[in-house]
Amino acid sequence: MSDTSGFSVSKPVALWNKPINADFKELFKSLGKGVINGVLGHWGEVAKDAVEATAAIGLGSAPEEVAWLLIYRSLVEAIVSLVKGNQELLFEKPNKSDLDLLCDRLNDSLVSIELRIDQDFFSRPKDLPILEPIKTAFADWLKYFSVNQAQAQTISHRLPTYFVLALHEEWAKHPEKYACLKEELDTPFTQANEREQSWQRYLAWLQKQVEEPMLLEAFCLKQVYIPLHAYYKRKVAGEKSEEFKRRVREDEKYQRVVLDLETELEAWLEKGDRHDAIRVISGGPGSGKSSFAKIFAANQAEKGKISILFIPLHHFEPSDDLVEAVGKFVRDEGFLRHNPLDKDKADSHLLIIFDGLDELAMQGKIATETAQQFVREVEKKITRFNRSETRLKVLISGRELVVQANISDFRQPQQILHILPYFVTEDERKNYIDEQKLLQQDQRQIWWQKYGNASGRAYDCLPEELNQDNLTEITAQPLLNYLVALSFNQQNKFPTDGNLNAIYANLLTAVYQRGWAGYQHPAIRGIEEKDFVRILEEIALASWHGDGRTTTVREIEAHCENSNLIRLLDKFQKSAKFGVIPLLIAFYFRECGVNEQEKTFEFTHKSFGEYLTAKRIVREVRLIYKKLKDRQNDPDEGWDERKALKRWAILCGASPMDEYLFKFVADEMLLQNVSDVENWQQTLWHLIGFMLRHGMPMERLTPRPDFQEENRQARNAEEALLAVLNACARVTEIVSKIQWHTPEAFGIWISRLQGQRITTNTDVFCLNCLSFLDLQGCVLVFKDIVQANLERANLKGANLEGTNLEGANLVRANLEGTNLEGANLEGTNLEGANLEDANLEDANLARANLAQANLERANLKEVNLARAYLKGANLKEVNLAQANLVRAYLKGANLEGANLEEANLEEAFLVRAFLVRANLVRANLERANLKESKR
Repeated sequence: MSDTSGFSVSKPVALWNKPINADFKELFKSLGKGVINGVLGHWGEVAKDAVEATAAIGLGSAPEEVAWLLIYRSLVEAIVSLVKGNQELLFEKPNKSDLDLLCDRLNDSLVSIELRIDQDFFSRPKDLPILEPIKTAFADWLKYFSVNQAQAQTISHRLPTYFVLALHEEWAKHPEKYACLKEELDTPFTQANEREQSWQRYLAWLQKQVEEPMLLEAFCLKQVYIPLHAYYKRKVAGEKSEEFKRRVREDEKYQRVVLDLETELEAWLEKGDRHDAIRVISGGPGSGKSSFAKIFAANQAEKGKISILFIPLHHFEPSDDLVEAVGKFVRDEGFLRHNPLDKDKADSHLLIIFDGLDELAMQGKIATETAQQFVREVEKKITRFNRSETRLKVLISGRELVVQANISDFRQPQQILHILPYFVTEDERKNYIDEQKLLQQDQRQIWWQKYGNASGRAYDCLPEELNQDNLTEITAQPLLNYLVALSFNQQNKFPTDGNLNAIYANLLTAVYQRGWAGYQHPAIRGIEEKDFVRILEEIALASWHGDGRTTTVREIEAHCENSNLIRLLDKFQKSAKFGVIPLLIAFYFRECGVNEQEKTFEFTHKSFGEYLTAKRIVREVRLIYKKLKDRQNDPDEGWDERKALKRWAILCGASPMDEYLFKFVADEMLLQNVSDVENWQQTLWHLIGFMLRHGMPMERLTPRPDFQEENRQARNAEEALLAVLNACARVTEIVSKIQWHTPEAFGIWISRLQGQRITTNTDVFCLNCLSFLDLQGCVLVFKDIVQANLERANLKGANLEGTNLEGANLVRANLEGTNLEGANLEGTNLEGANLEDANLEDANLARANLAQANLERANLKEVNLARAYLKGANLKEVNLAQANLVRAYLKGANLEGANLEEANLEEAFLVRAFLVRANLVRANLERANLKESKR
C-alpha cells in the first residue's frame, strides 16, 4: 500500500472469462430484456442475476477486488433505480440482436478503464473517474429505446447522485463484506461508526430526492429549480386611534421587504441565535414551498455543516411529545438508527424541516387546533434544547391560512417569510421594499429556458402564446407554470380564460393521451378517458375522506363499490397487468408506505386531489338534480329528498370542506352551462330548507355511526351544502331563496356550522359562503359573523342588533329597514349597499367603506364613522346627531336635510358635498374641508 493510502482497482480480468459474465454487458442486457418483455415494476428482479453473479464467481479477498465489488454493486443499484424511475419513457423496443450488439459495444468501451481508490474516493465518491464513461454508455443505451438525446443526458447525468446513495446503502447492508477496506483506508466514511454511517446515508438520500424524475419527465427538480424570492413584514409605527382603545387589534402598517429566500435562511443558520430558532415559510398551493424545502435540505446536506432532518408532515403523527413523535418518524423511515432528539443521543447541531403545516392540520381534531398544538410543542422543545447554546433549529412550511391562524406564536422579526411568485408586475412592485432589485427579474423566462434545456424542447423563454396578461397569475406560480408547460407541450394549445380547473382538465387529457400512446392490447381498448377520470375522482374522494392526501387500495375499492364502479375498477386492475394504468396513475400518485399491511398511495401534489374531489362533488350535484327531477316526473323513478341527502352525507360527511377545495368547486361551476347551474342552485336551496325542517338522514347510513360521529358528519355535509350552493350563486348571481321555517333558523344553523373560534386570527370557512343568500327578516342578534362574505345578500328587515360584522363584505347588500343598532361594522365594506331606513344608532362604522351606499332616512344617531369612506354616499335626511365623523371622507356625498346636530366633523373631507338644509347646529367642523360644498 502506498503512502497515499490507496490502490488501483481495475475490473478483475478473470471476471470476463467466466461462464456467467457479471459485467456491465450483463447488466445492460438484463435491463434491456426487462423493457422488451414488458417486465415493468420488477426491476430489482430483472437485474438480480447480474448482481448475484458478481458475488458467486469467487472474487478474492484482496482489498482492490472487494472495492470493485462495492463499486459494481452500487453502480448496478444506481442504474436500476434510474431505469425504474424513468420506465414510462422507454416505449420503443429494439430487437434482441441489436440489443446484444449495443451491450457488447458499451462493455468494450468500459473494459480498459482503471480506477484508483484512495482517501478522496470516499470523501468525494461523485468524482469517481469511471462514472463519466458509464454515464456516456448509459445514455447510449437509453437512446436505443427512443429516449431522445436531451432526455438520455438528463437521466444519465443523475447517475453520480444515485451512485452515492447506493454506495452508502450497500456498505450498510453488507458491512462484513467490506471490513478489509477499513484497514486499508482511513477516511470518515470507512471509519464511521453506525450512527455516523446512518447520517451519511440519510444525507445522501436527501440529495437524491431532488434528482428524482418529475411527473413523467426525464429531468429532475434540481435541473429546473429557480431560487425563490420572499418577503417579510416590517412593522412601521402607525397611529393609534383614541376611540378604538377598547379594540385588541390596532391599526398597524407594515412594509413588505423582499429578499432571496435561501440566502436569508442560510444567514439565519449561520447566526445561531438561540432566541431566534424557528423560521416559517408561508405560501399558497403550488407556490414552491415543498420544492424549496427539499432543495434547501439537499443543499445543506451537501455542505455538511449541520445535520438535517426533513419531515413531510403528512407522514408525521403528532403527539403531546415532539421527541417521541420524531423518534417514531425516524424509526418508520428506517434511515437513522437513533432519535436525534433523544436526551442522551441528541445531535449537537440539528435543523429539522417540517414541511406542510396545513397537512398536519388535516389529521383528526380541529385543523387549526392540531396545528397550533404542534407549533407550541415545537417552541417548548426548542426552548429546552437551546437552554445554554443553539443546538436545534426548526424550519416550518405551510399554506397561508394555517400560518395566519398561528401568527400569534410567530412574533420574531423576519420569522414568517412569505413566498413570492416568479413574476411580480410593475404596478405590484410598488407594494414592496426591494433594495436588491430582485423583483425586476422575470423568473418565468429563466425557468422556461431551463425547462427547454432539460426536456430537449426548444424553449429559450416563456412562449409568446402564454405570455398574456390574463395568464400572468398562473404562469407566475411554480406548480401551475409547470403544469401549463406539460399541457402546452402535449396539445400545443391552452385554455386562456385563466380558470384553474380548465388548466387541470386540459392536463388530464394530456396525461391520458400521453399514457395511452402505443398501447393497443385488447384488454385496454375499451377504457375511455371519462373512465380514467372517473376512477381518479373516486381515488381523490377516498383521499379526502382520509387525511386529505393519502389512501389505500382497500379504501379505493370501498369507495368504488359504494359508487357502483367495481366493474370499472376491475377493468383497470386487469389493465394494470399490462403496465398501462401504473403509467397513467404515476403522474398523480406515488407509493408512500404501508398502513395496516396495505400499500398506501399519496397525491404527488395536494392540489391534484382537491381538483379531482371538486369534480366529483359537482358530478354528484348533477346526479342529485337529475334524480329529484325524475321523481317529480314519475313517483316510481329517481330519489326523494332523504335519499339525496343521504348520498350527500356519504359524499361530504367524512371530512370538512375548506377554502382550497371550495375554490376548485367554484371554478368547476364556472365551466358548466349557466342554465344547468341555475337548476342545481334551486335544487340545493330546496334541499337545505328540507334539511333544516327534517334534519340530515344520518340514521340511514350503513353502518350507522355513533351519535357523536353522526353529528360531526352531519355538520360537515350541511356546511358543504351551503358552500356548493354559494358556488352556484357566484356563477348565476341569483339570490338563493332558502325557506327559513322560523326567523331564527338561519342564526341557529350558522352557529352550529361555525362552532367556536380558536383564535382571533381564525377564518371561519362557512362565513365565506353567505353571499347571494336571502336572509330577509332573519334574527341574528349579537351574532359573531366577523369577516363574513354577505355580498349582495338580502337582509331586508333583518334584526342584527349588536351583531359583530367587523371586516365583513356587504357590497351591494340589501339592508333596507335592517336593525343594526349597536352593531360593530368596523372596517366593513358596504360599497353600493342599500341602507335606506336602516337603524344604525350607536353602531361602529369606523373605517367602513360606504362609497355610493344609499343611507337615505337611515338613523345614524351617535354612530361612529371616524375615517369612514363615504364618497358619493346618499345620506339624504339621515339622522347623524352626535355622530363621530372625524376624518371621514365625504367627497360628493349627499347630506341634504341630514341632521348633523352636535356631530364631530373634525378634519372631515367634505369637498363638493351637498349640505342643503343640513342641520349643523353645534357641529364640530374644525379643520374640515368644505371646498366647493353646497350649503
